[in-house]
Amino acid sequence: MQLKTYNYSMLGATVVAWLGFFLVISNFDPDQANVVVFVFLYFSLFLSILGTLSLLGFLLRKLLQRKKEQSYKVATESFRQAFIFATVVVVALILQATRLLNWWNILLLIIFATLLEFIILSFRKDLEIK
Repeated sequence: MQLKTYNYSMLGATVVAWLGFFLVISNFDPDQANVVVFVFLYFSLFLSILGTLSLLGFLLRKLLQRKKEQSYKVATESFRQAFIFATVVVVALILQATRLLNWWNILLLIIFATLLEFIILSFRKDLEIK
């Protein structure tokens, strides 16, 4: 897939995800909603955050990059970091909705996300060397 196609399809999917998120918020009462509504709410929010941060991360990296890196590597890195961050945000919101969010939960989520990123980076470096 070409990078332009990837960016346009990511933009279209992100717009659809944001529309879905706002439709759920505007059409359903959280006091009367069932589990399916909450699953769709959190899933559409996850996809919205993922697409938005992935596109913003890609654009910022391409604009602020000193050394020219291959675009697909920049897109992969942006998508990976957006996936991790969107997961942390949605898990934190689910914990908050169930009244289980504390400062140590947030700390554990941040530590987990950081360790995951370091593990991925270390395996990537090992693969590039070989």
